[in-house]
Amino acid sequence: MLFLIITLSLTICLLVLILFHYFRKIRELMNLLKTSERKYQDVTEKYHSRNQKFDIRMQEELEKNRQKDLLLIRHSRFAAIGEMISSMGQQWLQPLNSLSLLIQDVREAREFGEIDDLYIDRFTVESLAQINVMSGIVNDLRKFYQLNSEKCFFSVGDSIEDALSMFSSSLKNHNIQVAFEYRGQHIGYGYPNEFSQVMVILFSNIRDAFVDKNSKKRDLVIKLEESKECVNVEVFENSGGIEPAHIQKIFAPSFSTDSDGSGLDQYIAKMILEKMDGRISVENTSEGSKFHITLPRCAVSTEREVVSV
Repeated sequence: MLFLIITLSLTICLLVLILFHYFRKIRELMNLLKTSERKYQDVTEKYHSRNQKFDIRMQEELEKNRQKDLLLIRHSRFAAIGEMISSMGQQWLQPLNSLSLLIQDVREAREFGEIDDLYIDRFTVESLAQINVMSGIVNDLRKFYQLNSEKCFFSVGDSIEDALSMFSSSLKNHNIQVAFEYRGQHIGYGYPNEFSQVMVILFSNIRDAFVDKNSKKRDLVIKLEESKECVNVEVFENSGGIEPAHIQKIFAPSFSTDSDGSGLDQYIAKMILEKMDGRISVENTSEGSKFHITLPRCAVSTEREVVSV
């Protein structure tokens, strides 16, 4: 009996020692887990802090790049406005000449006693007509200068007509024959004035290509079509095409064929179109080159923003 009691007591003591040992191990493990958890929290907080700093720097860089892009677009717009003012001066010559003749005729009419109510009415109507022509040219320039703040639906054909109207004198002075083929409204979605700027950039570069290559026959053909999703603009010219070594990088920001290295117009045109979810590309043809522009017919970017929320 005594032996059993001693054996049981020893067994209980051994169990107590084992339990004590395991409790101590469990406590150490718990402390280790708490320490690991604190370290994990510290690492997580540092990671989030660095991530937030990275996000802030990324947003700052994106904003800087956006501001640079806006400056480039404005620079290109001012250069195009210079072209427009030159063209506007040429377009003003005819109405100014007509006004000069009308004013000279007043003196002669007074000498011969021909001034009466009918003469005054005719003089007023013809003078106002010439003034309206000049005013329309100024309004076109003012419209071109203004940047659109929001995307909207607009007639792609009308925007091309606006660009042609402002650039027509320069094209005529360089003997460039223009053919514009389209039917219907062809409604696109984007910034109409900026799209006109893209077309002015294209017309200016095509004109320079004809002049640089001293082309004899100078044809500029614009075709406008549409699909279910896009409005497609194709611009053909017969100046002989673009150098094969240049055609793959013509829309790159660092590429320029100008001696002063300032030929960023193609890149700016690409940038403006991408802001409207559009695209521009170019390829050589048997006679020259063909520019292909696509513009969405619906609010593509707005739909993407809604999905991303």
